[in-house]
Amino acid sequence: MVSDTTRLQLPTDHSALDLYLALLQDRLPVYVGTVSEVLGRVGQGTVRENLRDAARATIDFYCQILAAKLAVIADPLQVARLRQVLLKRGMGQHQAEENVARYLRLERDAGGVGAGVEPGAVARLLIGACINYAFNRLLMGESEIPERGEYAADIVRGISLG
Repeated sequence: MVSDTTRLQLPTDHSALDLYLALLQDRLPVYVGTVSEVLGRVGQGTVRENLRDAARATIDFYCQILAAKLAVIADPLQVARLRQVLLKRGMGQHQAEENVARYLRLERDAGGVGAGVEPGAVARLLIGACINYAFNRLLMGESEIPERGEYAADIVRGISLG
C-alpha cells in the first residue's frame, strides 16, 4: 500500500524551475495571444476598454503562474537558472510592458491618447499593478480583495491618458 505522503510528493527529478517553465510553456501562448489581439485594436473601441482587457488578461495569467514562480524565486540558484533561460529567450515582464507601450504609442499617434502621455510609464504602472493584484490574491485569498474585472477597470480608470 502507498502512503498518502508518497502519493503527494513530486518526483525528485523535477525542480521548482522545471515545473514553472512547464507551466509557463502551457500558459504563456494563451496570454500572449489574448494580449496581442487586444492590443491590435488600435482605433477600435476605447483605449480604456482595450487596456482593461489587457489588464484582465495579465491578472489572469499571473494568478495562474505566480505561486510556481515564487517557489523558484525562493531559491537563489534557481533564480540564476531562470534568469539565464529568460535572457536567452528574450522573455520577461518587460515584454508585456513593451507591448502595452507600443499600443499606447500607436493610439497616441492616432489621437486616441494625449500627446503628453508617456507610454512606457503607463505600461509599467499597468503591468506592475496587475502583478501586485496576483500577489495579494495569493497572499490574502480571493475573498479579501476586489474581483479581478473590477480591479482591472479600477487600474485603468486611475491612469491618465489625457
